[in-house]
Amino acid sequence: MSDRFLVTSDLYNRIFTVQVSHPEVEVDYVTWNRLFTLLPREYKLPDHMVLSLRSEEQQLKI
Repeated sequence: MSDRFLVTSDLYNRIFTVQVSHPEVEVDYVTWNRLFTLLPREYKLPDHMVLSLRSEEQQLKI
């Protein structure tokens, strides 16, 4: 028997710069809540620097 408590991943979208709903994806509630307590409130994935570098890279390919 598992002690895991699964919830929809959409509860944790705030961590992602581009928020996309995937209600069918379930994550472990305890693990993700612990992760959130360890991260700064403004933390995002990918961060703005990564996004800007990707944007520049894509512009160079044109």
